[in-house]
Amino acid sequence: MLIITGPGRSGTSLLALFCREMGFDPGGTWHEFVDAGLEYPPVVRINSALQKDIAETGNTNASLDQQREAICSLDFSVIKDPRFTYHPLILRAWCSLRNDLTVLVTYRRPEHAIASRERKAKDLMRGLDKNRTGDNIRQELADTLEVLLDMQVPHRMILFPQMLERYDEVYNVFSALDIHFDKEHGREVWSRIIRPDKVHFKPDDKTHNSGRLFGFLRGKR
Repeated sequence: MLIITGPGRSGTSLLALFCREMGFDPGGTWHEFVDAGLEYPPVVRINSALQKDIAETGNTNASLDQQREAICSLDFSVIKDPRFTYHPLILRAWCSLRNDLTVLVTYRRPEHAIASRERKAKDLMRGLDKNRTGDNIRQELADTLEVLLDMQVPHRMILFPQMLERYDEVYNVFSALDIHFDKEHGREVWSRIIRPDKVHFKPDDKTHNSGRLFGFLRGKR
């Protein structure tokens, strides 16, 4: 089962929409007014329970036992939820129960992701954390990658919005994670659903994103 995750407003919903159009429905509803969605409610409930347990106890012991059947019984090719990056114990909990997981992580310059979220704050279903910083998001991504590497989970990472103009890379990433479809049909669908004109915050420094993120990775112990 492929997990699509990454910071909010970094292209996870677009990739989930593409999967749905290609016959891999991740569940959930698409919300046109925010150009996002497709988070399957049971997945959201599981991850919210794990997150609450972490906040209250520092671990997922109780919630993981309660959510074990729900996690193991999910029968989807693809699911999507940014909450997998909110705390490393969330993803670690899922990986401890299932050995069939692969993960596609999106990444966007965090300051642009935050700015995009602020533009849509009144419409987004989850409240905007006013204290959230770019470095908070970088730390979350570093923690996510650390879990994937430590637990040897097959994964790929893709940049937003650069991926909008890199369909071949999108196709190769999905193929590497065992999501297979006709390449040229996928190209037609991708061209139909992407909306570069809706991206208000574009990369203005091609070295900034990777330099700051990998600085966090090098700094972890």
